[in-house]
Amino acid sequence: MKARFLLCAAVWLAAVAAQADPVTFTLAAPQAREVFLAGEMTDWDAGKKPLARGADGVWRVQLDLAPGQWLYKFVVDGRWVHDPATPDHDADGQGGQHSFVFVGTGPWTPPAPAQRGHVETHQLPSAAFGGQPVKVNVYLPPGFQAGQDLPVLWLLHGGGMDADQWFRTGHIERYADRLIAAGRVKPFVIVMPSSNGRRYDGPARDFIVDELPAWLKARYGLAPTRARSAIAGMSLGGLGAVRLPVAAPARWGYAYALAGWYPDELLDEVRAAGRLPVQLVMRCGTEDSLLPGNRALLALLREQGTPPDYREDAGAHTFHYWSQVTEEMLTGVDGYFRAASGS
Repeated sequence: MKARFLLCAAVWLAAVAAQADPVTFTLAAPQAREVFLAGEMTDWDAGKKPLARGADGVWRVQLDLAPGQWLYKFVVDGRWVHDPATPDHDADGQGGQHSFVFVGTGPWTPPAPAQRGHVETHQLPSAAFGGQPVKVNVYLPPGFQAGQDLPVLWLLHGGGMDADQWFRTGHIERYADRLIAAGRVKPFVIVMPSSNGRRYDGPARDFIVDELPAWLKARYGLAPTRARSAIAGMSLGGLGAVRLPVAAPARWGYAYALAGWYPDELLDEVRAAGRLPVQLVMRCGTEDSLLPGNRALLALLREQGTPPDYREDAGAHTFHYWSQVTEEMLTGVDGYFRAASGS
């Protein structure tokens, strides 16, 4: 069964890469001397594409893009800016904003309004951070009521970002809504905490491990057991998805890391633990600069006798790649919850 699933996943990813839809990018900038498109589709600055200026002062370029999400910016006379014509933009982790576009119909497509849950945003004062507030986004599935006994996925953001990365950029709620509406997963809550610039250590670790569960119980009546708690993340969030269970073995039973960043210090922590206390799934793109670190963690876990569910796919360190595997991540989390509960 596992081999069949991996084969199907590989075939699907290859099929996605083979598809392409024409997408036109435009920018009204009549005074500009030159405009370029730079983004995940151009390897950012390395292959940025020039836009042509029309008589109406609007610059345009059309590209054929594979389905999924693509992050981008415009470079206007040397200045990097987000697309002012779309509300689809978010913090880029470097003090600016990136824009993004979803191409084609897929698991990222918003469902009908009646099938949608909602996301609540909170600023929580944290004792671990000396009273400093921590932004937390919480996805509540359709029909959720406080006190409802639901599992919880803790979803961690990447470096330089915050709780909004999986919400405002990744639109995780769309994936979850569609899967729930189709009956492919049972409803569960997704909590997205910020790390406030930490590598999921120190005060960020203490906030997520100790303070956040207590707040979830007080605010929503959620008190999931280890068998009903999962943790996941991408990039730096992948580090957190491994580091936090090592720090708190009784908190989570399942972890899912997308292109995680695993420095030597993390490998030392796992080595010192002797055995990873969670079921771990690892996914990484073959063009990702973090691939060597993923392979190093894989080798260590194999030595310890706790090999993860590991796979390398075509793709880079981009939301375009992550948009292809987010649905798989959520169905994997649901599969763990179902197996742990015997349902």
